Amino acid sequence: MFQYVYDFATLDCIPENPTSAKVAARRLLSGPTLNTGKSSTVGAVLTGERIILTLGTQARGSGAKPHTHPNEQFNYIVQGTMVNEIEGELVFAGPGTLLHTPTLAVHTGLACPDEDLIFLAIKDTRHGIVGPPVDGQYTGPNYLPGFGTRADEPVKSTAQLIAELGRDPAGEKTRYIYDFGRLADKPGRVSRVKVVSAGPMPWSGATGAVITGELLHIAVLRYPHGVAMSVNSSPAERFAFVASGSLCGEVGGQAVTIGGRSIVHVPAGIPHGFAAAGNGDALVVIAQDNRYAFSA
Repeated sequence: MFQYVYDFATLDCIPENPTSAKVAARRLLSGPTLNTGKSSTVGAVLTGERIILTLGTQARGSGAKPHTHPNEQFNYIVQGTMVNEIEGELVFAGPGTLLHTPTLAVHTGLACPDEDLIFLAIKDTRHGIVGPPVDGQYTGPNYLPGFGTRADEPVKSTAQLIAELGRDPAGEKTRYIYDFGRLADKPGRVSRVKVVSAGPMPWSGATGAVITGELLHIAVLRYPHGVAMSVNSSPAERFAFVASGSLCGEVGGQAVTIGGRSIVHVPAGIPHGFAAAGNGDALVVIAQDNRYAFSA
Protein backbone atom coordinates (compact mmCIF):
# COMPACT_ATOMS: atom_id res chain seq x y z
CA MET A 1 0.00 0.00 0.00
CA PHE A 2 1.44 3.37 -1.03
CA GLN A 3 1.70 6.30 1.35
CA TYR A 4 0.16 9.45 -0.13
CA VAL A 5 -0.25 11.55 3.06
CA TYR A 6 2.75 13.05 4.86
CA ASP A 7 2.65 14.58 8.33
CA PHE A 8 5.70 16.85 8.49
CA ALA A 9 5.83 16.39 12.27
CA THR A 10 6.73 12.70 11.77
CA LEU A 11 9.35 13.01 9.00
CA ASP A 12 12.47 12.86 11.18
CA CYS A 13 13.15 9.59 9.34
CA ILE A 14 12.17 8.14 5.96
CA PRO A 15 8.92 6.11 6.07
CA GLU A 16 9.41 2.33 5.85
CA ASN A 17 6.43 1.73 3.55
CA PRO A 18 6.42 2.64 -0.19
CA THR A 19 5.77 6.33 -0.76
CA SER A 20 4.21 8.20 -3.68
CA ALA A 21 6.94 10.88 -3.50
CA LYS A 22 10.63 10.71 -2.67
CA VAL A 23 11.17 11.62 0.99
CA ALA A 24 14.29 13.19 2.50
CA ALA A 25 14.10 13.26 6.31
CA ARG A 26 14.14 16.53 8.25
CA ARG A 27 17.57 18.15 8.27
CA LEU A 28 19.41 21.43 7.96
CA LEU A 29 18.93 21.96 4.23
CA SER A 30 22.02 23.90 3.19
CA GLY A 31 24.88 22.05 4.86
CA PRO A 32 25.92 19.45 7.43
CA THR A 33 26.17 22.01 10.25
CA LEU A 34 24.87 25.52 10.87
CA ASN A 35 28.35 26.99 10.51
CA THR A 36 29.07 25.21 7.20
CA GLY A 37 25.82 26.06 5.44
CA LYS A 38 24.33 29.27 4.07
CA SER A 39 20.91 29.21 5.75
CA SER A 40 19.22 28.23 9.01
CA THR A 41 16.27 26.51 7.26
CA VAL A 42 15.38 23.05 8.58
CA GLY A 43 12.83 20.75 6.96
CA ALA A 44 11.89 17.42 5.42
CA VAL A 45 11.76 17.44 1.62
CA LEU A 46 9.19 15.78 -0.65
CA THR A 47 10.02 15.39 -4.34
CA GLY A 48 7.51 14.40 -6.99
CA GLU A 49 7.88 14.19 -10.75
CA ARG A 50 7.65 17.96 -11.32
CA ILE A 51 7.28 19.51 -7.83
CA ILE A 52 9.65 19.69 -4.85
CA LEU A 53 8.72 21.20 -1.49
CA THR A 54 9.42 21.42 2.21
CA LEU A 55 7.72 22.76 5.31
CA GLY A 56 10.69 24.82 6.42
CA THR A 57 11.44 26.39 9.79
CA GLN A 58 13.85 29.20 10.62
CA ALA A 59 14.75 30.38 14.10
CA ARG A 60 13.76 34.00 14.59
CA GLY A 61 16.35 36.49 13.42
CA SER A 62 18.06 33.99 11.11
CA GLY A 63 17.79 32.82 7.52
CA ALA A 64 19.48 32.58 4.13
CA LYS A 65 22.42 34.49 2.68
CA PRO A 66 22.00 36.04 -0.79
CA HIS A 67 21.60 33.11 -3.18
CA THR A 68 19.95 32.08 -6.43
CA HIS A 69 18.61 28.98 -8.18
CA PRO A 70 17.41 28.07 -11.69
CA ASN A 71 13.85 27.33 -10.57
CA GLU A 72 11.28 29.80 -9.31
CA GLN A 73 10.04 29.54 -5.74
CA PHE A 74 6.77 30.12 -3.92
CA ASN A 75 6.68 30.40 -0.10
CA TYR A 76 3.34 30.18 1.73
CA ILE A 77 3.82 31.67 5.20
CA VAL A 78 2.27 29.54 7.94
CA GLN A 79 3.70 31.28 11.02
CA GLY A 80 5.77 34.41 11.56
CA THR A 81 6.92 37.00 9.02
CA MET A 82 9.61 36.50 6.39
CA VAL A 83 11.77 39.44 5.32
CA ASN A 84 13.36 39.11 1.89
CA GLU A 85 15.61 41.14 -0.31
CA ILE A 86 14.72 40.15 -3.89
CA GLU A 87 16.60 41.71 -6.78
CA GLY A 88 17.56 44.60 -4.48
CA GLU A 89 14.04 45.25 -3.16
CA LEU A 90 13.11 44.61 0.50
CA VAL A 91 9.73 42.94 1.12
CA PHE A 92 7.87 41.34 4.05
CA ALA A 93 5.56 38.30 3.83
CA GLY A 94 3.20 37.74 6.75
CA PRO A 95 1.07 34.74 7.78
CA GLY A 96 -1.34 33.53 5.09
CA THR A 97 0.47 35.29 2.24
CA LEU A 98 2.34 33.82 -0.71
CA LEU A 99 5.82 35.04 -1.64
CA HIS A 100 7.02 34.64 -5.24
CA THR A 101 10.74 34.57 -6.07
CA PRO A 102 11.43 34.59 -9.84
CA THR A 103 13.87 32.19 -11.50
CA LEU A 104 17.54 33.17 -11.04
CA ALA A 105 16.64 36.18 -8.87
CA VAL A 106 19.27 36.97 -6.25
CA HIS A 107 17.45 36.93 -2.92
CA THR A 108 17.59 36.40 0.84
CA GLY A 109 14.94 35.07 3.22
CA LEU A 110 14.97 35.48 7.01
CA ALA A 111 12.63 35.00 9.95
CA CYS A 112 11.66 38.35 11.45
CA PRO A 113 12.59 38.94 15.12
CA ASP A 114 9.22 38.40 16.82
CA GLU A 115 8.87 34.61 16.37
CA ASP A 116 10.23 31.56 14.58
CA LEU A 117 9.16 31.21 10.96
CA ILE A 118 7.29 28.28 9.42
CA PHE A 119 6.74 28.31 5.66
CA LEU A 120 5.81 25.94 2.84
CA ALA A 121 8.51 26.32 0.16
CA ILE A 122 7.44 25.09 -3.28
CA LYS A 123 9.61 24.81 -6.41
CA ASP A 124 9.62 23.03 -9.73
CA THR A 125 12.15 20.23 -10.18
CA ARG A 126 14.51 22.01 -12.58
CA HIS A 127 16.72 22.32 -9.48
CA GLY A 128 16.73 21.12 -5.88
CA ILE A 129 15.27 22.70 -2.76
CA VAL A 130 18.31 24.95 -2.07
CA GLY A 131 20.49 27.17 -4.25
CA PRO A 132 24.13 28.22 -3.87
CA PRO A 133 25.20 31.44 -2.12
CA VAL A 134 26.17 34.26 -4.45
CA ASP A 135 29.55 34.69 -2.76
CA GLY A 136 30.28 30.95 -2.88
CA GLN A 137 30.96 30.91 0.87
CA TYR A 138 29.28 28.35 3.12
CA THR A 139 30.11 30.13 6.36
CA GLY A 140 26.80 30.10 8.20
CA PRO A 141 23.37 31.72 7.97
CA ASN A 142 22.33 35.31 7.46
CA TYR A 143 21.27 37.16 10.63
CA LEU A 144 19.23 40.21 11.54
CA PRO A 145 20.54 42.74 14.11
CA GLY A 146 20.65 41.23 17.58
CA PHE A 147 21.05 37.60 16.47
CA GLY A 148 23.91 35.21 15.72
CA THR A 149 26.99 36.98 14.35
CA ARG A 150 25.18 40.31 14.83
CA ALA A 151 24.29 39.73 18.49
CA ASP A 152 26.04 42.92 19.55
CA GLU A 153 23.60 45.08 17.55
CA PRO A 154 20.23 46.26 18.99
CA VAL A 155 17.27 44.03 18.24
CA LYS A 156 14.46 45.63 16.25
CA SER A 157 10.88 44.36 16.26
CA THR A 158 9.15 43.23 13.07
CA ALA A 159 6.97 46.33 13.19
CA GLN A 160 10.06 48.56 13.46
CA LEU A 161 11.69 46.87 10.46
CA ILE A 162 8.55 47.36 8.34
CA ALA A 163 8.15 50.96 9.50
CA GLU A 164 11.77 51.72 8.61
CA LEU A 165 11.14 50.44 5.09
CA GLY A 166 8.80 53.39 4.57
CA ARG A 167 7.06 51.95 1.52
CA ASP A 168 4.95 49.04 0.29
CA PRO A 169 6.17 45.85 2.05
CA ALA A 170 4.80 43.73 -0.84
CA GLY A 171 7.18 45.35 -3.35
CA GLU A 172 7.25 48.87 -4.74
CA LYS A 173 8.34 48.20 -8.33
CA THR A 174 7.57 44.47 -8.58
CA ARG A 175 4.89 42.61 -6.68
CA TYR A 176 6.40 39.70 -4.77
CA ILE A 177 3.81 39.21 -1.98
CA TYR A 178 0.24 38.01 -2.58
CA ASP A 179 -2.30 38.53 0.19
CA PHE A 180 -5.34 36.44 -0.73
CA GLY A 181 -7.63 38.80 1.14
CA ARG A 182 -6.45 41.74 -1.00
CA LEU A 183 -5.54 40.53 -4.48
CA ALA A 184 -6.16 43.79 -6.34
CA ASP A 185 -2.87 45.35 -7.40
CA LYS A 186 -1.83 48.99 -7.55
CA PRO A 187 -1.26 50.69 -10.91
CA GLY A 188 2.22 50.62 -12.39
CA ARG A 189 3.60 47.68 -10.41
CA VAL A 190 4.89 44.66 -12.33
CA SER A 191 3.71 41.14 -11.48
CA ARG A 192 5.68 38.16 -12.78
CA VAL A 193 2.80 35.71 -12.30
CA LYS A 194 -0.84 35.46 -13.40
CA VAL A 195 -3.49 35.79 -10.69
CA VAL A 196 -7.12 34.68 -11.14
CA SER A 197 -10.00 34.14 -8.75
CA ALA A 198 -11.24 30.56 -8.63
CA GLY A 199 -14.40 28.74 -7.66
CA PRO A 200 -16.62 27.37 -6.74
CA MET A 201 -14.51 24.54 -8.18
CA PRO A 202 -16.52 21.82 -9.97
CA TRP A 203 -15.33 18.83 -7.94
CA SER A 204 -15.13 20.30 -4.43
CA GLY A 205 -16.99 23.61 -4.23
CA ALA A 206 -13.72 25.20 -3.09
CA THR A 207 -13.16 28.93 -3.64
CA GLY A 208 -10.07 31.13 -3.61
CA ALA A 209 -7.42 32.16 -6.10
CA VAL A 210 -4.86 30.55 -8.39
CA ILE A 211 -1.41 32.02 -9.08
CA THR A 212 0.35 30.69 -12.17
CA GLY A 213 4.11 30.88 -12.60
CA GLU A 214 6.47 29.43 -15.16
CA LEU A 215 5.80 25.73 -14.49
CA LEU A 216 3.40 25.59 -11.55
CA HIS A 217 -0.06 26.63 -10.45
CA ILE A 218 -0.26 27.59 -6.76
CA ALA A 219 -3.81 27.82 -5.39
CA VAL A 220 -5.03 28.86 -1.96
CA LEU A 221 -8.55 27.48 -1.59
CA ARG A 222 -11.16 27.23 1.12
CA TYR A 223 -12.99 23.89 1.09
CA PRO A 224 -16.46 24.51 2.56
CA HIS A 225 -17.88 22.31 5.28
CA GLY A 226 -20.73 20.06 4.21
CA VAL A 227 -19.89 19.61 0.52
CA ALA A 228 -19.85 15.97 -0.58
CA MET A 229 -16.62 14.50 -1.94
CA SER A 230 -16.35 13.79 -5.67
CA VAL A 231 -13.64 11.46 -7.06
CA ASN A 232 -11.90 12.30 -10.36
CA SER A 233 -8.47 12.06 -11.97
CA SER A 234 -6.18 14.56 -13.67
CA PRO A 235 -3.11 14.33 -15.92
CA ALA A 236 -1.43 16.88 -13.62
CA GLU A 237 0.61 16.01 -10.53
CA ARG A 238 -0.35 17.94 -7.39
CA PHE A 239 0.43 18.36 -3.70
CA ALA A 240 -2.24 19.71 -1.30
CA PHE A 241 -1.12 21.20 2.04
CA VAL A 242 -3.70 21.73 4.78
CA ALA A 243 -2.95 25.13 6.33
CA SER A 244 -5.92 24.96 8.73
CA GLY A 245 -8.79 22.58 9.39
CA SER A 246 -8.60 19.08 7.93
CA LEU A 247 -9.55 17.12 4.84
CA CYS A 248 -10.95 13.65 4.34
CA GLY A 249 -10.83 11.94 0.99
CA GLU A 250 -9.64 9.19 -1.28
CA VAL A 251 -6.42 8.72 -3.26
CA GLY A 252 -5.85 5.71 -5.49
CA GLY A 253 -8.72 3.85 -3.88
CA GLN A 254 -7.43 4.44 -0.34
CA ALA A 255 -9.34 6.44 2.25
CA VAL A 256 -7.19 9.25 3.66
CA THR A 257 -7.40 11.94 6.32
CA ILE A 258 -5.14 15.00 6.05
CA GLY A 259 -4.72 17.02 9.23
CA GLY A 260 -3.35 20.50 9.74
CA ARG A 261 0.22 21.13 8.47
CA SER A 262 0.13 17.81 6.62
CA ILE A 263 0.24 17.27 2.89
CA VAL A 264 -1.20 14.81 0.38
CA HIS A 265 0.58 13.94 -2.86
CA VAL A 266 -1.48 12.97 -5.90
CA PRO A 267 0.63 11.62 -8.78
CA ALA A 268 -0.59 12.30 -12.32
CA GLY A 269 -3.56 10.16 -13.36
CA ILE A 270 -4.41 8.85 -9.87
CA PRO A 271 -8.16 9.04 -8.98
CA HIS A 272 -8.73 11.24 -5.95
CA GLY A 273 -11.19 13.49 -4.16
CA PHE A 274 -11.22 15.62 -1.00
CA ALA A 275 -13.72 17.39 1.24
CA ALA A 276 -13.53 19.39 4.47
CA ALA A 277 -13.61 17.13 7.50
CA GLY A 278 -15.02 17.90 10.93
CA ASN A 279 -17.30 20.85 11.64
CA GLY A 280 -15.51 23.62 9.78
CA ASP A 281 -13.94 24.67 6.51
CA ALA A 282 -10.41 23.71 5.47
CA LEU A 283 -7.84 26.13 4.06
CA VAL A 284 -5.65 24.32 1.54
CA VAL A 285 -2.58 25.31 -0.51
CA ILE A 286 -2.30 23.30 -3.74
CA ALA A 287 0.74 23.07 -6.01
CA GLN A 288 0.04 21.65 -9.46
CA ASP A 289 1.92 21.12 -12.72
CA ASN A 290 0.66 23.96 -14.96
CA ARG A 291 0.87 22.13 -18.27
CA TYR A 292 -2.78 21.44 -17.52
CA ALA A 293 -5.69 23.65 -16.45
CA PHE A 294 -6.15 23.90 -12.70
CA SER A 295 -9.05 22.05 -11.11
CA ALA A 296 -9.93 20.89 -7.59
